[in-house]
Amino acid sequence: MASMKLSLAVVFLLSAVVVMSAMGGAEEARCSVVCIQGGYITCDNYPYQKLDGCACECAPKDGQNCVLHLEHGPPSNCPPQS
Repeated sequence: MASMKLSLAVVFLLSAVVVMSAMGGAEEARCSVVCIQGGYITCDNYPYQKLDGCACECAPKDGQNCVLHLEHGPPSNCPPQS
């Protein structure tokens, strides 16, 4: 019985690793979740669009002059993505 529980735990952990690697890691996993802080991102080359994200890492890679807008706090300029 104990070996069955251990096997299930190993399978679960391996599944989680596979899912995280398919998603591109923790950074992208964080960006795929809706921001509970109430935020969005705007970029000059995406006019009139409020892009999902509550961290500058979630800005599009080709975004130009992106700004992070959180519900509580002033807007902040995002550094260029590399």
